[in-house]
Amino acid sequence: MFNYGTDEDLQDKVYILVTGANSGLGFSICCRLVDEFLNSPQRTNQSLTVIFTTRSPKKGNDTLQRLQDHLRKTSATHSPTRRVTFVPESVDLNNLVSVRALSRRLNDEYPKLDAIMLNAGIGGWSTLNWPRAIWGVLTDLVHEVSWPSYKIAPAGMVTDYQTTTLAAQEPRLGSVFCANVFGHYMLAHNVMPLLRRSGQPNGPGRVIWVSSLEATVKMFDVDDIQGLRTTAPYESSKALTDVLALTADLPSTKPFVKSFYSVDDNRTYNSGFGRPRITNDDNLAPNMYLSHPGICGTGIIPLSWPLFYSMLAICLFARLLGSPWHTVSTYLGACAPVWLALSAQSVLDTAESLYRQNGGGRAKWGSSTNWVGKDTPASTETDGWGYGGVVGPAIVDEDRLRRRKRGAVDLTAEDKENFEELGRKCWQKMEELRIEWDKILDLDEVSPDDFGLGF
Repeated sequence: MFNYGTDEDLQDKVYILVTGANSGLGFSICCRLVDEFLNSPQRTNQSLTVIFTTRSPKKGNDTLQRLQDHLRKTSATHSPTRRVTFVPESVDLNNLVSVRALSRRLNDEYPKLDAIMLNAGIGGWSTLNWPRAIWGVLTDLVHEVSWPSYKIAPAGMVTDYQTTTLAAQEPRLGSVFCANVFGHYMLAHNVMPLLRRSGQPNGPGRVIWVSSLEATVKMFDVDDIQGLRTTAPYESSKALTDVLALTADLPSTKPFVKSFYSVDDNRTYNSGFGRPRITNDDNLAPNMYLSHPGICGTGIIPLSWPLFYSMLAICLFARLLGSPWHTVSTYLGACAPVWLALSAQSVLDTAESLYRQNGGGRAKWGSSTNWVGKDTPASTETDGWGYGGVVGPAIVDEDRLRRRKRGAVDLTAEDKENFEELGRKCWQKMEELRIEWDKILDLDEVSPDDFGLGF
């Protein structure tokens, strides 16, 4: 355990956790966090600690070396490297024991977390429907490379058994659901004491989900919340991510969200640092935000190098044709998540104020670019939630002018009510699942001689 000093000493120290950072978007998020932090004149007296996760210590050390190389290049023209620290951690989000172990290390070794960026994930696709892909790109390029219809995934993919002593009795977990949503959900709950210690210099701690442009509730069934029966488990998991994040501050979800934000157990928590134990004061609860990177070149779809670069060229062409979402570069794709992590709370409140003033709420913030590649965070229309949950046509000029998904319709009061009810059901099911699995993991940690098997 390290000594980080008093609470006053922490006011100028920023701690951010990024999952899935060994390559692609996660790695670029780490790089961009550093660049924007060092370039901010308001942060000249502050320090940044980026805790990043990979699936193995070897990947963590390789990533650490590349991040340090990036930092040296950045600091050569900007600020001293002593203001930024990178710390590698290992976790397998498909293994809840691994998630719990990481949670304990974080709670033991860090004084707070100002933001957690839930980026890691898997696609689960087995192949592509190449005839459909080729025809779609030739006849409907912008739409097909924004909301593709040609990815193929098998149904029923599950994780390995989570426990050793109870493997024969534990319920199975969907692998895409666990990697993309539930592993992050468990991790976020477990580090709630650290998020509740935030407050300076950015404001309340932040849980930032990284979703996808193509997420849609039309591919989600709350009765199959783990996506075990669908052939679109990735899209289902990202739709669930959207629903959870966008409804997290609604009255209907409050009992379940309050339970998620609670720190009323000792499974992964100790008070640490000689400070009083964190309470469940609602004023200390973090804020939850939703982001997506647009369409950028990551390795989530395994392609050969010729096909990968062909995809990037097609995406660049889509941008020239007017698509606002083809960031192409993962560094540009990191725009919205990093903006949500580093902006002052007043900036984020102002960005969402027009939606809230017109009866809406949270917005889905995407990384957007113009045709020359100038990036900016932009509110994204979401099926069932519209722009920021506002009923009727878009109220923000930029939203009105942006190209829409074909078939998109203005949000109705009925659709919004249905979305809010869906959010309530999802939060309830997720909390029930978390509590169930916490009990299973607790039992697995106890010697078999100390209890009788069975739930």
